[in-house]
Amino acid sequence: MIKRILLAWFGANFVLAGAFALLTGGWYLRLPTSVGMIAELSLIMLPNLFFPILLLRYAWPVPVDNMRQALGWQRIGWRPFLIGGAAFAIYLILSSLSSSLLGSSIPYSLPGEGGGVSGLAGVVLLLYFIVFVIITVTCEETMFRGLIQTQISQKYGVWIGILLTVVLFGLRHLPADIFYAQVWQATPRMWLARQTDLYLAATALGLARYFGRSTYASATMHLMIFIFILIAGFFQ
Repeated sequence: MIKRILLAWFGANFVLAGAFALLTGGWYLRLPTSVGMIAELSLIMLPNLFFPILLLRYAWPVPVDNMRQALGWQRIGWRPFLIGGAAFAIYLILSSLSSSLLGSSIPYSLPGEGGGVSGLAGVVLLLYFIVFVIITVTCEETMFRGLIQTQISQKYGVWIGILLTVVLFGLRHLPADIFYAQVWQATPRMWLARQTDLYLAATALGLARYFGRSTYASATMHLMIFIFILIAGFFQ
């Protein structure tokens, strides 16, 4: 089971994007961020949604009767959403403390990008980011807290499931971290700040999934993180 999960994780997060990078002679993150987001949706995010479904449907050791339950997307009232909101609040406090101690993290944009966009173009850009966020949250949560954490926890125990998911979630972001670290000539302190915040978020997402008893809990927290980033960027 673990081999199948790792193959699905590796294929979704590295194979397609790596092949594209080799064929084009460069990494898609060199594109403007708004264009690179489309490439990321096609090469990484959507595979993180479809690979778990295909794995459970056609290559799982035992027949899967309920796909939503196998991926943790069960509806159990308001509990997952309340737990997800609480997890976000706790993460935000800890992230702020970490930032005050370690300083600025590695920016996830190219130098020279930014600046306000007003009028119709601003509305279109905002809607574009909202769609990107919703798809990203759905896809990443289906792979990580859905497939990996749910199935590993059932087989090997809750804490092994959370730990493995945290590690794989962090590794999934490693190529982008390395790229932006090079672009911004990041100092070791900036790198440490980024990794601390990343693994703090990954741990909080895993705990939200566990205590919320549903992938909806971690998805709620994940969505709130993106909303916070968008709002913070708007007021900069």
